[in-house]
Amino acid sequence: MSLWVGISVKKWSLVLLASAAMTGCTSPGYVTEHPVQNQVPPLKEGVHSIQAVDVKPVATREVEPDYPSELESIIGGKATVVFTVLTNGKVADAAVVQADDTLFGEAALTAVRKWRFRPAEIKGAPVDCRMTLPFIFDSPYGGYLDGGMMPDTSHSAPPDGPLQTVVKPH
Repeated sequence: MSLWVGISVKKWSLVLLASAAMTGCTSPGYVTEHPVQNQVPPLKEGVHSIQAVDVKPVATREVEPDYPSELESIIGGKATVVFTVLTNGKVADAAVVQADDTLFGEAALTAVRKWRFRPAEIKGAPVDCRMTLPFIFDSPYGGYLDGGMMPDTSHSAPPDGPLQTVVKPH
């Protein structure tokens, strides 16, 4: 009989240990990301691709996105935004193409709508031009809340290419 009780106690201990471990995984200090993946919308009539212009748009005012406080337990993320630079240098038709979380996408949209540009040109005349811009977010909150080790994120750099700008939020 004591052998049976010993086995039951061991099983019960394992159940308690597993329950405690799973409870820690769902603590309110950690957030689950909600990724975004959208199709790039077709070019509107009168808007030129970045490859079709003689002079590419140049940012004259850049606004860094705010790091979403709701994602403070996440060490970083990225969002890619597509938008049109109008002939007056303002941003229009901004949309999130990809984001590690909807909140990173929203923060990138809010920031890019405040940017200003010297417009693109074709044969010396300003034209509307579509651009794509990646935003890289580094947490100002110091990573994991429990002080755990932070993983190496060097493999998550944006791709190289024309007009690939890395913007680090404050």
